[in-house]
Amino acid sequence: MKTEGGGIYREFMEHRIARITEACTACGKCFEVCPMTVYGDFEGADPEGVTRGVVDIINGRPHSPEAEQWVEMCQKSGVCIEACPEDVNPREMISYAKIKLKNAGEGAEKTKENSREYFQLLSRTIRLMAGLQVEPDLFKHLVSIRGKKREKADAVFYFGCNILQTPHILLSCMDVFDRMELDYEVAGGMAHCCGINHIRRGDVEGGAAMGRRSLDLFKSYEPERVITFCPTCQMQYTEYVNLYTGPEENSLSFVHISRYLVENIEKLKSLFVHPVEKRVALHLHGGLDGVEENVRAVLKSVPGLEFVEIDQHSDHGYQCPTLVIPEAREALREKLFASTEAAGADSLVTIYHGCHRGLCGEERYHPFEIENFMTILGQAMGFEYPDRTKNFKLYDDMDRVLAEAGDLLRANGIDPDKARDQLQKAVYP
Repeated sequence: MKTEGGGIYREFMEHRIARITEACTACGKCFEVCPMTVYGDFEGADPEGVTRGVVDIINGRPHSPEAEQWVEMCQKSGVCIEACPEDVNPREMISYAKIKLKNAGEGAEKTKENSREYFQLLSRTIRLMAGLQVEPDLFKHLVSIRGKKREKADAVFYFGCNILQTPHILLSCMDVFDRMELDYEVAGGMAHCCGINHIRRGDVEGGAAMGRRSLDLFKSYEPERVITFCPTCQMQYTEYVNLYTGPEENSLSFVHISRYLVENIEKLKSLFVHPVEKRVALHLHGGLDGVEENVRAVLKSVPGLEFVEIDQHSDHGYQCPTLVIPEAREALREKLFASTEAAGADSLVTIYHGCHRGLCGEERYHPFEIENFMTILGQAMGFEYPDRTKNFKLYDDMDRVLAEAGDLLRANGIDPDKARDQLQKAVYP
């Protein structure tokens, strides 16, 4: 049965909220370990009171201003999850609190309008950035819905949406899978969105319905697993899967690419044909179980590579793009770059495409390269796709970008002159 003004997916969310409300004892442990509180005004705040206030928010009750501030500051680092002594996921609880606050402030129609407008803007941005770098036929293959694809596959490689802005990473993944002889199909692009862009803006019904359609597509291939790259997609289809399926239905097995590579590391190592003589530091984010350790293990298996540990704020969010607190973002970058330089690294290696997109343009200011870990694997296997996203950022010149990529844009049906302003914002935010 639907709640008044709600829908089936909101019912799923309310089921989770009821479960969290029952289990949470408002002990305050999650607040005490949160790395974001140093960037807010919480002097004298009572951890138990703040946590209790979050439970009030998810239940639509009056709440303290400290609770609302903490909810808005959450960057999903996941540090709180291990700190909780009860069977509660505080990150999930706070995510629902954000939705409740968004709905209370805007109303249903405004929420839907804002979600739709943001999704359309993001779609155009991704399409433009891909249009600068990807041939039309390849783009259509990557984002098509079924089309002429096979009916079954051992795995689905679900690459999400935003990796299309850094296609060299996506193509590197596929090249590695091909060399490992994985039987897989690809799914990604805005037509296969997990729905997070709507859900973050309070439109649970629109976002969850979108994510459910994508999940049904993955299931249609009858895969043993869905291999992900995007940390948000991985989180949505594991931690928040009941938003799409309800409390009872079993979902597919979603594994991050780093786990797949570690599980098949002997096969991976057999494909290395060139030593990569570099001293590398790895840009880390917590938040997804095992990813940090898995990527470390993968890099340490690369012949010739010297891996160095550096001091960094790995607890600041689960990826760079969603770290929206300016002071936290600057603190992360300052320590990351200073530690990489102090370690004498030749390369700062990113894990996630969003981090790479945001950081790679900073290469001009530092004595080291900024590369993705999939690029390193490609180098060890004897291939490398050009990082045009980084090149364009380093140009710092839209005239040069359009002179170089204008023909490809036109081949993708995009008029460079009409797209110039939005491209300027996308390449040089």
